[in-house]
Amino acid sequence: MTEKKVKQTKKDKQAATAQQETKIEKPKRRRVKRVRRPVKRKKANAEQRASSRRMWIYVLLLLVVLAFAGWRLWRSDAVQMRFVYMWPYQNEIVTYARRNNIDPFLVAAVIKNESEFKPGAVSPVGAIGMMQIMPETGEWIAKQMGLDSYSIHSLYNPGINIRMGCWYLSELKHEFKDNLLLMMMAYNAGRGNTHGWMNANRWDYNFNEINRIPYPESRNYVANVLHDRDEYYRLYKDKVETGK
Repeated sequence: MTEKKVKQTKKDKQAATAQQETKIEKPKRRRVKRVRRPVKRKKANAEQRASSRRMWIYVLLLLVVLAFAGWRLWRSDAVQMRFVYMWPYQNEIVTYARRNNIDPFLVAAVIKNESEFKPGAVSPVGAIGMMQIMPETGEWIAKQMGLDSYSIHSLYNPGINIRMGCWYLSELKHEFKDNLLLMMMAYNAGRGNTHGWMNANRWDYNFNEINRIPYPESRNYVANVLHDRDEYYRLYKDKVETGK
């Protein structure tokens, strides 16, 4: 054999040996399973829940404080006078109330409940102006007062409406012998209805039980007017010259 062939034979043997070695299975490595120990979170969860409860308590306390502060602000005299118990046309109301011997705080309360001080207010049944005077009632009042230049459009004039309304309240005050409940019932539901209720229920001029007023609208009206009269007095008694 030539030297070249000998070398080739050696290479073939080496290659065959290498192939045999690769065929020998290598021992498999054992996979060790890692056991994950459970993390103890009970303490952490308890602390989180306690922290959450404290946060909600603080939030609730803050809301209570804000609500109380808001209520106090809303109930303050300045806010009530500005947004709830405003009193425009104060001079006209005080002037005509004084002329007719009527409580100006009562007149303000009537106007608040009748029209919210809107001169152009018209009710579904046709009552007009700040004191919500019906056209036929307005004609009767104008004749009694001697208002020659009166027309239905006069009821839209704040000064005339207030003047006529105060005169009418004075008439009701005299008719129902200074009984405020009967007087306000008559202003809301009419004089005839009020006298009818008096006869049907055997009321006299000492009647003083609002809850016994049979018509819910009139019952609520009288209660609201009297409540608002007291509020106007409380807020304005030192700010309005009533002449008394």
